[in-house]
Amino acid sequence: MANHAVVFTGGMFALLVFGVVVMILQVFLSKTESKWSGAIMPAIMFGVSLVAAFQFALRLINARSFTGEINGVFVEHTTSMSTIIGQTALIFVLCNIATGIMIVIYTIFRRKRDRQRALEMMRIQDLG
Repeated sequence: MANHAVVFTGGMFALLVFGVVVMILQVFLSKTESKWSGAIMPAIMFGVSLVAAFQFALRLINARSFTGEINGVFVEHTTSMSTIIGQTALIFVLCNIATGIMIVIYTIFRRKRDRQRALEMMRIQDLG
């Protein structure tokens, strides 16, 4: 049986802290009066995912063909366009997991806020 140890590095800790801060910021923005402020973080995350997918596709296209020697064997390799498109789509979807999480946070807190606002309006009408 293999012993697999998980190493928690400083970079992983920084990424975790950054993720928590971003989610707290999303909760704060989702609770504000303006419904557009809660859409800021999902829009930023979507933009980041577009840039990441575009850069990934460009790297794959630039490194599309390889001709050379590996371990004394002459090798020619060309990556197909369907492979490049598939891998780029996968990167895009994976990068948009954070976008989905931000949208879920936004939806939950906006619905809660809208329900509270509706209850308050009903109370005001009952008093009047």
